[in-house]
Amino acid sequence: MKKRYTFSSGDSFEADLDDLKRLLAENQQYVENYEDVLGSLYDDEYVARGNGFCDRIYSDDFVESQLEKYQKRVEELENWIKEGLPLK
Repeated sequence: MKKRYTFSSGDSFEADLDDLKRLLAENQQYVENYEDVLGSLYDDEYVARGNGFCDRIYSDDFVESQLEKYQKRVEELENWIKEGLPLK
């Protein structure tokens, strides 16, 4: 059964445990991508190179804010998954 969830950013959605796990994997990938981008910044600019980002230039401030956003989402998703798992 699906339940309503709201990220601290205000975005809300309905999901069951499997959906949460899928979203967690997606958001962990976003974190990994942004960490890669942040590590590749040169002169405050980054041109995407086939890692899921479109061809445009990103500022380090933008990349850092996106990284923080997805790190927070991963944390929230992990907490919701823990709450939804049955006790052993």
